[in-house]
Amino acid sequence: MKTDPDVDNVLVECVESLQTYFDDHHVLCTKLKQGFLMLTRARMRLPEHTLSEISYHGEFEASRVVTLDSEGNWRLHNASEVEELNVTKKSGDATLHHRRAGTSYPDDDPVSSKTGLDASTLLWFSSLPPSDLRQAQKQFSNGLQTLLLAASSAQKVQKAVHDVMTAPR
Repeated sequence: MKTDPDVDNVLVECVESLQTYFDDHHVLCTKLKQGFLMLTRARMRLPEHTLSEISYHGEFEASRVVTLDSEGNWRLHNASEVEELNVTKKSGDATLHHRRAGTSYPDDDPVSSKTGLDASTLLWFSSLPPSDLRQAQKQFSNGLQTLLLAASSAQKVQKAVHDVMTAPR
């Protein structure tokens, strides 16, 4: 049975993309498992009430945001940076009109409306957080970056599968 070399190349690219995705997914799972392990260790070492549902602030938002750049790559940004960009993109006339009228946009001043967002969320639980809690935060942050790599790999796999399905036979 002879096959076209182009079809073989497309199939090899598909398998390589799938292997890259599996590798990225494995790394992601490992980082998340380590993060949960560290979080559990911190919870066991701290007093019972320290890491519970009532220790979280009533209002909290995501500190990291995923954006898609012009090249189609996923990027991870601080939420405050993205909000500042959105505020500066607003029409100057509209903000001037609101300032003259004595009103403001709800997010006109992201710094003043987000008290404590820049402060470490680890300080919610203890004034001197244990190293396990810091390591858990680090693992989850690294996991977010790895999640973006896995998502990018998954897109490449979808494209490669589409190329295999549409390849001439």
